Amino acid sequence: MDADRSSLAKLAFGRILRMASRADQPGDVAEYERCRAIILDALDPAAPDYSPNIARDYGKGAAGQWLNR
Repeated sequence: MDADRSSLAKLAFGRILRMASRADQPGDVAEYERCRAIILDALDPAAPDYSPNIARDYGKGAAGQWLNR
């Protein structure tokens, strides 16, 4: 990660923490998503995908437990 992207990620993370320390305001969700995208963009693009995947996670602990009812 280069210096510019690292600085942007630190600022975005700080912004998320500042938003979490106060009451909700209009536009917070969009601002959170924008800051989250900046942080994820600064990370290694080859990082693993942590998004839920029912086909992959079926029967693998808590991720698939709701399917086994």
